[in-house]
Amino acid sequence: MSGRKIRIGTRGSLLARTQTEWVAAQLRVLHPGLQVEIEIIQTTGDLRRDVPFAQVGTKGMFVKEIEQALLDGTIDLGIHSLKDMPGEQPDGLGLVCIPKREDPRDALLTRDGSGFDALPHGAIVGTSSIRRQAQLLAARPDLKLVELRGNLDTRLRKLDDGQYQAIVLACAGLNRLGLGHRISEALSPSLCVPAVGQGALALEIRTGETVLQELLMPLQHEDSAAEVEAERGFQSELAGGCTIPAGALATVNGDMITLISVIAAPDGSESLRETMQDRRSNARQLGIDAARRLLDRGGREYILENINQRT
Repeated sequence: MSGRKIRIGTRGSLLARTQTEWVAAQLRVLHPGLQVEIEIIQTTGDLRRDVPFAQVGTKGMFVKEIEQALLDGTIDLGIHSLKDMPGEQPDGLGLVCIPKREDPRDALLTRDGSGFDALPHGAIVGTSSIRRQAQLLAARPDLKLVELRGNLDTRLRKLDDGQYQAIVLACAGLNRLGLGHRISEALSPSLCVPAVGQGALALEIRTGETVLQELLMPLQHEDSAAEVEAERGFQSELAGGCTIPAGALATVNGDMITLISVIAAPDGSESLRETMQDRRSNARQLGIDAARRLLDRGGREYILENINQRT
């Protein structure tokens, strides 16, 4: 393997760099002599931090520039948080490896360590996700859900300074950064269904790069790959990214896979849920079927309502 070089593209956030450095370290151990270079790429989502996510209006706003670098040939491998990715890839690119997934649940952080049920009436809760906002409001209409932007240090500081009674982040990112101790409660999917692919990494390359794909395959985790395949089937049928108030969480158990999915009204007044099961070999179709069932039950109206609110 001596002399071969892989150029990896990633966002510049602390979490993105930490995730990418982990992949790079694994590749160096697996393939001694392999040269691995990391290139930081600014994405639309990084450049527009002052604008609420739902108003940016760019599907794949954290991945498009990395994918363009792949297509241009300036990098060989793109590493993404899978939850940031749209349901489909551009022509010429493919997701070839899903490493073992971290905890996919959402995390509630409070200053005193209290959980969701203990939040005071009218508590101010910070989150940048309309999926989280809609589901938390469905459970607690009294809460005041407000936009939360900035890097992780900024978000934690806003909580510690008392600007919020609580904030909601992803368990996976906190765990990967060694901050799992800050989690007051990992929210059950019965309360808040996570984003599609939350907790999973996505390794994306140009199609046809068979040698590179073989180098990456030791990092593949088949159960995690099956889970996100079901969730991305759900996402692709909705034709949306992280600006739709919807979520899905799949769990593999032997040859079977169970999918919990939700589409919510943006204001949290109503939500539709489905729990479905199938053989893991039918993972993607399971996600598609769940999405279609929710759309037929009224989910289309919720999605259109969300779009109208943003325009």
